Amino acid sequence: MYAEGINPMLRYVTVAFTVLFSTAVWAGGVSVSHAWIRLLPGDLPAGAYCTISNGSDHAMELLGASAPDFKSAMLHKSVTQSGMDKMVAVDDIKIAAGKQFSFAPGGYHIMLMPPHAPLKPGDHVRINFRFADGSTTSALFLVKGASAMNDH
Repeated sequence: MYAEGINPMLRYVTVAFTVLFSTAVWAGGVSVSHAWIRLLPGDLPAGAYCTISNGSDHAMELLGASAPDFKSAMLHKSVTQSGMDKMVAVDDIKIAAGKQFSFAPGGYHIMLMPPHAPLKPGDHVRINFRFADGSTTSALFLVKGASAMNDH
């Protein structure tokens, strides 16, 4: 009998798979996790969501995003003004040292439009992030269907 009932080789493969395919990406103290895209039908813009964690000892200022698979990627947030929901562009997002910032449905998001080629649920798309200090990081985002509401 193996320790804890798990074959050691299976345990090794499981750990290696988890590390290799983890959605968290670290660069310069900043990590991106829970990265996914809600793909809407037709020519509607897609929304990208994730959590950016600032593990550094100083504040980070996110200035923008780009996605090679899309013509444009813009930082946006959803707001309600005079009873109407709308999206507004955001110039930058400050992330305090040791804190997280979440892009989530109904709030901040990365608006992606239009894709250069058709995408489908299950595809992965790289999104690059640019910070005021000149650093960059990127992460793979899992494409999900229009009914998706979170990264699980």
